[in-house]
Amino acid sequence: MLMARRRSVPLRQAMRTLYFDTPDFALSALGVALRVRRIGRRWLQTIKTEGERHGGLSQRAEFEMPVSRGMPDWSRFPAEALALVPEALRAQLEPMFETRFERTAWLIGCHGGASIEVALDVGEVRTLKGINAGERRLPICEIELELKSGQPDALFELAQGWAQRLDCLPFDTSKAERGVRLARGQVVGPLKSVPLTLDSGMSVEDGFAAIVQACLDQFQANLPGVLASDDNEYVHQARVSLRRLRAALRLYRKVCVLPDALMDGLRTLVGALGPARDWDVLCGETLPAIAPHYQNEAGWQQGAAVLEAHRVEVRAAMQAALQLARPGAWLLAFQRWLLQRGWRMSPSGGTVSEAQRFIQLSPLKKWARGSLHKGHRPVVRGARVFAGLQPLQRHALRIAIKRQRYAAEFFQTLFAGRRQVEYLDMLREAQDSLGRSNDARVAWELLKHASVDAGPVGQFALGWLAAQQVQGPTEDIAGQVQGFVKFAPYW
Repeated sequence: MLMARRRSVPLRQAMRTLYFDTPDFALSALGVALRVRRIGRRWLQTIKTEGERHGGLSQRAEFEMPVSRGMPDWSRFPAEALALVPEALRAQLEPMFETRFERTAWLIGCHGGASIEVALDVGEVRTLKGINAGERRLPICEIELELKSGQPDALFELAQGWAQRLDCLPFDTSKAERGVRLARGQVVGPLKSVPLTLDSGMSVEDGFAAIVQACLDQFQANLPGVLASDDNEYVHQARVSLRRLRAALRLYRKVCVLPDALMDGLRTLVGALGPARDWDVLCGETLPAIAPHYQNEAGWQQGAAVLEAHRVEVRAAMQAALQLARPGAWLLAFQRWLLQRGWRMSPSGGTVSEAQRFIQLSPLKKWARGSLHKGHRPVVRGARVFAGLQPLQRHALRIAIKRQRYAAEFFQTLFAGRRQVEYLDMLREAQDSLGRSNDARVAWELLKHASVDAGPVGQFALGWLAAQQVQGPTEDIAGQVQGFVKFAPYW
């Protein structure tokens, strides 16, 4: 089925590739990779740039030509390629790592006359002996799709189908980047959100595309760790990325509307991650804070072990649910929608109204100012009556603060000044403080209704958490929230 449109007989080749850099990886720091690859008896030298990479789709500048041996021949590179590698660095370049893999390649014809080369690479990347105190290895198992002719949409059509059937994930990190990290001994961990660069010259839709792309990039980067690692932080950061995405979609809900299929997929992913994250917080943060107050240490360890075992079960269930949801196919579908500027179409399939299109093309900064002002109002309303709010009402206020924080972070580079920094600090502190109260409420619900019996430890924790909910917010939290009442907007 997957090979139904094959145009060529699969070609298998063993490949060995040497990657050159300086001992301090100065070439990599410039976003350039230099390699010499042996294919059979032939050698090819290549210079590549990082280019643009999102959702597994890459666009890079590449210069490739044959050479007589396994060393770069600078006389054969064109001037455009030589300009990428400063002459002062060329004499310092040496082989730093290599890849060895078997490539199975074939050509596929797609709808619309597009032609795509498919390459399955299986092997490893490894540092060369003597580099950074020893040899390190990393497996390679990946499918590369290269558009030979036709429109880029054909790549998405093919990749989505395979991701749905084979449960593949889009991956942006090149072999060169993996080799550099391996040679430097760098361990890539969970990815937090990074500051987003927007400028006043952008339109509303440009800002939307950039914000959504940043959220998808963070989710994609953490997804492999969610599925394969025991590090709880991957789950946390993946969940944060989807929460930020939901906040962005809500912020733009009247301007750029997401198709139902993508929104349904988002809900499924959020629903799969939620219970696992709640149990991570219970076992990793809430219970350790209660433990010192329990008199029987051995008894506590026994009860906590029962709850930890249940946390592991919940995590396994989450990973199984994610795999069934085919997140790789969802990511590719979302990237396809972004590339096609799908928000310019109405849900019924026609174009959006002239009024909506006018807003999409309006200046981003003016629209952002109105959005921040609108999001600030419910925060101030909640802050005015905070002392009388019930737990669920405080939870609603926390959500309003969280949404406003994400919006302020999205538009951070559009506004500058000390007051903006103060406002963001207030939002973060208030969200964190109210979040701890909400964590206690969620922990109480988990312990009350979970199908596990932690014995006296569970009962003690339930009583402790119930007392916290009765006690209500501290004066510190009340003071933090009250600060919003008198704060003059910076936008």
